[in-house]
Amino acid sequence: MTISRQEAEAQYLNAIEKKLCSPEKATIFYSKQVLDYQLNLLRDIFPANTKHAIAIKTCNQADVLAHIIQRGFGLEAASFEEVLLAKKAGASNDQIVFDSPVKTVSEINQCHNELPGMLLNANSLEELKRYPKNFNGHIGLRVNPLVENAGGAFFNVSTANSKFGVPITKRKSIIENCIQYTEIDCLHLHIGSSLTDLSPNLAAISKMVTLALEINTLRTKKGIENKITTLDIGGGIEFDKKTMREFVASMHQIPNISDFNLVTEYGNFVHKHNSFVASNVEYVLSNDDSLPELVYVHVGADLFVRKVYSNVNANYPCSILHKEKPEENTALQSYNIVGPLCFAGDILFKDLKFQKIQEGDTLFIFNTGSNTLSMWSGHCSRDLPDFVFY
Repeated sequence: MTISRQEAEAQYLNAIEKKLCSPEKATIFYSKQVLDYQLNLLRDIFPANTKHAIAIKTCNQADVLAHIIQRGFGLEAASFEEVLLAKKAGASNDQIVFDSPVKTVSEINQCHNELPGMLLNANSLEELKRYPKNFNGHIGLRVNPLVENAGGAFFNVSTANSKFGVPITKRKSIIENCIQYTEIDCLHLHIGSSLTDLSPNLAAISKMVTLALEINTLRTKKGIENKITTLDIGGGIEFDKKTMREFVASMHQIPNISDFNLVTEYGNFVHKHNSFVASNVEYVLSNDDSLPELVYVHVGADLFVRKVYSNVNANYPCSILHKEKPEENTALQSYNIVGPLCFAGDILFKDLKFQKIQEGDTLFIFNTGSNTLSMWSGHCSRDLPDFVFY
């Protein structure tokens, strides 16, 4: 489910009429209806013993987080600050998964003393030493299954020298620590993001099931009652309804996976298609008749950090709401869409084709629900755009 151009234009004009935003600069719109559709897919397709902890880092807006909690879903925090955001949004402790790779001793102790019942996924064997005895919550251990995937340089976290997780080549040490630290009741994995091939994740999950069963067998032999009961399978997959069904059906084929509760950490999937940005066109300038005209708008590298600074190939469809309707069959022209920041690289799009754009028109940019406003850059100290949760 996505937001159509017609819906975006109607919502934008309605928000201006109700004074929910100003047409002077830029506004981010986020659809509650599309969010609910995505959440319902997770709930309807995954097994009932799955806790879905939606990644806060992809969209950290308070109203959105509160809605996710009200719907009975959890939140995944990549920092202690995000843990506090989850609490502020109304999350109970058992709805929060805390995954930071650099947890401090004081953060772990605060979770132990003040936030009982949370799941903390330890990123390393060294981190396990920081947990107090009889930790007042759940401890998971992140394991790097070393599964090849197409996440690319920025998003593949299952490489041999990844900063995330204990490499599965240290299997003996992993098992020994799971025998020593009997509070560990979860194994955690996350191999990368922006993944469309389901097979690497399925291979990684299969490795974790095998490892968990081995740990549980050894614990039983040693008279340890606590077992690995949960697998946190992370996120990162670019699902649609069809591929999600295929993924879950294939996951059900992994032997003994039904022995474990599941946790997921999907963020981009949940948020990506739920939002659009509307920006006033401030100037349209031509420096050279042989080059595309420059369209100046009120968002740029401050909002689209990944796109501008890393050249991530993100799909952001665009449209124009003309203040004066162009004549029919008017020829398309080429435009470069440029942002407001004071550096030469602040270019959002090159050589886009539109009917004639004029000052006062409105540019719509779609698929902006994830990794945009939550990554807002303070460069040039500009104010955040208005945010409308409708």
